[in-house]
Amino acid sequence: MTRIQLVCTDLDGVLLTSAGGLSHATGKALADARAAGLQVMVATGRPTRDALDWAREAGRQRLLACAKRAVMWVSRPPRVRLEQNGRKGQLEQVFAWAGRSVRGGVLGLDTEHELVLQPGFADLVPGCWPHTVSADLIGRATRGNRAVKVLLAHPELSAPQLVDAFAGQAVTGLRATFSTAHFLEISPEHANKGEALRWAAEHRRIPLAATAAVGDMPNDLPMLRKAGLPAAVANAHPEVKAAARILLPSNDDDGVASLIHAILR
Repeated sequence: MTRIQLVCTDLDGVLLTSAGGLSHATGKALADARAAGLQVMVATGRPTRDALDWAREAGRQRLLACAKRAVMWVSRPPRVRLEQNGRKGQLEQVFAWAGRSVRGGVLGLDTEHELVLQPGFADLVPGCWPHTVSADLIGRATRGNRAVKVLLAHPELSAPQLVDAFAGQAVTGLRATFSTAHFLEISPEHANKGEALRWAAEHRRIPLAATAAVGDMPNDLPMLRKAGLPAAVANAHPEVKAAARILLPSNDDDGVASLIHAILR
């Protein structure tokens, strides 16, 4: 097998424990990877500002893709690259579809600088991130604060059900997925973790065959399909397990750490 040079991992439910932190064993594995020259990239669907704040706090900002790939953070020198953003016309089409077809749904907008949610959205999402409340989401998306993705929560419909509903009314250039059962995520079709992995490998001059990816939810599937070694944690969604070549211990049992140590042996 080709020697793995880059590991791309999801954050919540994969790299972090269920309590939301890095375990001692995983932190040590990341340090061991860094010392050995093994690149580790975090690819998360978290809102942009939250992901960047986490990366700075944890010292993991070297390679980071947030909002699935819409925003890339690269250090040396530190900079943020907005790779994909939604256009105003697309946002208007999505909002019109939601108002017409998903009665009772509540929308959110992840932008370059803030997460903006309509009133009531946070009540439907346990542990919702810091955000601004506004009924005028499109008005918050400006040239200096570009839209990254649309969120949609519903009091009765799950994220998989909302994905099915959106598939029937697809807006050109956008795709829907989910990283939690609580809400739908709609973003530019090329803003996905598979493209994040491809970009990072190219940026570091590493063949895709020499990459590994670890995920747990359907929004991780594009990076598992791109990676030379696709892996899933034991707590992963069935679709993700089916796409993986190896099954790791759960996030609470340091699955990513076990993969890193296996690569370094």
